Amino acid sequence: MSFRLLMVLSAAVALPFSGAKALNWNEVLDGDLSDDGNAPTFINFTEGHNLIEGTMGSLNGTGPLDADVWTFTIAAGYYLTGINLVSYSAPSSGIDSFMAIAEGSSINTSDPSLHLSNGLWTEELDGFGNTFTDLMAILDAGPEYGGIGFDGPLGPGTYTFWVQEGSAQVSYCIDFVVTPVPEPGSLMLLGLAGALALRRRR
Repeated sequence: MSFRLLMVLSAAVALPFSGAKALNWNEVLDGDLSDDGNAPTFINFTEGHNLIEGTMGSLNGTGPLDADVWTFTIAAGYYLTGINLVSYSAPSSGIDSFMAIAEGSSINTSDPSLHLSNGLWTEELDGFGNTFTDLMAILDAGPEYGGIGFDGPLGPGTYTFWVQEGSAQVSYCIDFVVTPVPEPGSLMLLGLAGALALRRRR
């Protein structure tokens, strides 16, 4: 087997799914997401990118407060490896919104110590001027307001996610990335390709 083919196969292991993104929930098309931590909207997540589009907050900071809460399950053999803000619209820049994640099919909206993690987020831009905020990294570095905390990707199980904004009405699209656990043979192939690459450099 050629070195080039080994590198191509190792890249396939490192990137186990395509760049295609499925729109799992759009509030305009699918209805308003729940604002109740005890009865969140269930959204089916599959391998790859899972997009959630919604609007939350209060109009001009004076209208009824609209939170968005949803629950999802990571199946056995998969990990939640990314949570990324990929589009954002707000009446002004620099607005910090709240988010939290908890294990299980509900989330306590009054006691943050029961959250897996929580924190504030706002729009950031990548090197090309596109919206991209690594929400997973913010949660991984937290919790900011008390909570259990976690380190790295989240494994199989059911989780509940809560976003809220109190000072403005914010539209968002969040991408949840679900990645399969590599098979042992794939890990061996990736390690072999890396070893060959180092040997070739010498």
